[in-house]
Amino acid sequence: MSGCAQDAVGLGLWFAGWLIPRRVAGARGTCAVKLLDATPLIFVAVVLFLASGRPVFAGAIVFALGAGFAFADRTMRDVLREPVVFTALSELPHVFTHPHLYLPFAGTGLVIGGAAAAMLAALGLLLAEPAAMPPHPFAAIAVAGIVMALLWRTGREPWLGMAARALRRLQPSGEPFADAVRLGPVAMLITHGIIARAERPVRHARLAAPPIISVARAQARPVILVQCESFFDARRALPRLSRDFLAGYDTACHGGTYGCLTVPAWGANTMRAEFAVLTGIDEAALGYDRFNPYHALARGRIASQIWRLRAAGYRTICLHPFDRWFFRRDLAMPALGFEVFLGRETLGGSRTPPYLSDPEFARHILRVLDAEGPHCFIFAITMGNHGPWLNGRAEWEAYLEGLRGSAEMLRFLINGLEQRGGDPVLGLYGDHLPSLPRVFAHLGFDDWRSDYAIWSPTAQISGRRDLAAHELGRAVVDIALAPRNTAASDAVVPASHGA
Repeated sequence: MSGCAQDAVGLGLWFAGWLIPRRVAGARGTCAVKLLDATPLIFVAVVLFLASGRPVFAGAIVFALGAGFAFADRTMRDVLREPVVFTALSELPHVFTHPHLYLPFAGTGLVIGGAAAAMLAALGLLLAEPAAMPPHPFAAIAVAGIVMALLWRTGREPWLGMAARALRRLQPSGEPFADAVRLGPVAMLITHGIIARAERPVRHARLAAPPIISVARAQARPVILVQCESFFDARRALPRLSRDFLAGYDTACHGGTYGCLTVPAWGANTMRAEFAVLTGIDEAALGYDRFNPYHALARGRIASQIWRLRAAGYRTICLHPFDRWFFRRDLAMPALGFEVFLGRETLGGSRTPPYLSDPEFARHILRVLDAEGPHCFIFAITMGNHGPWLNGRAEWEAYLEGLRGSAEMLRFLINGLEQRGGDPVLGLYGDHLPSLPRVFAHLGFDDWRSDYAIWSPTAQISGRRDLAAHELGRAVVDIALAPRNTAASDAVVPASHGA
């Protein structure tokens, strides 16, 4: 193959690697945004060409990267009902450390086989393709170093502010689907990421938790709030399910307040509902950080219902039978006000399915309550019904079996709290619906809301109230801190703003 032919093939592969993700996104845009969208792949191609002197090899790597990104974007659109967003970069390491949570949704064999084929093809090209020019590895390192230094500098003021102002002229809407069309999928990630970073200091200052000046010790009343993985009342989607299918959940509903919960995500992204419930902050106040508040925002103290309980003298404890650093909860939970965060190393459980079952987790919750005493708040994050579930027809059945376990957990907690007395408050909610797009399409069910219940044996709270996620935590804490003789139904009237 002549040098000109090599250049043409390499350029064609580069162009295809850039075009495929744009086709998935339906991207259009002006010449300026197309250049921004293409810049990262241009950089990769130039560095690889300088390092190897082989244009087809460089173009093939770019093609593989573009095709892989397009595959991930298409999968997320199908499975999670949103495209790849900029905060997904912080979760990329999880694909390698916890592949069982990600790869099955896209097809484990397809992902591993495709990656292996791409690596073998790249190695074959590197060995077989004759160099079109002498390799210049030191020049490649120099170019990469200069670009990395520029990117690092762009992340600091005043360059960061200037870059954000320039990107705002592109008039991004902040809505991923629309911006992927107008800007291109890669340009959207760049635009959202830089603007988010520029806005974050002001946002964090506005949402920061004030210092606790003094502690006003409230009446001792244990409070437990359970974030139940993928929980919702499946009878809403399949009315022919037995009415006593979720008997434990029904018990909580009959003894308190319940309803549908509007959550910020579908199928995954637990941290969005979690942050909203714990803080009381509407996602509209988070700007671009709403895609993952734990990505960078929750690093310093954030105003929350947890700090509110701390100010009332409560001991605040988070339980999660999984790796504490997943989603960087090890940093986020202290920022939200938790004094203690117990993970898998203390509670037991597995990093891979089957995880700690919900009924077994209930026993851990009650043991911690017994050890800490009644003046504590326990936030429990379950893993027992985490997907992916079995493929095919058994998928829905496997999910329902896990849902029964969640209801059994709730019944176990209610019985345990009744035996212990002390006028407890117990809340449970689903972080999002399960990622079962084919099942829901078959059932004709397209409601994004999960369900919740707040139970207390003595408080005069009852009836249905549909809430948004950011209203739920405040409702639970309002009940917990209300004087015993005045805890009434209006205690759960949702607030209109954050903590």
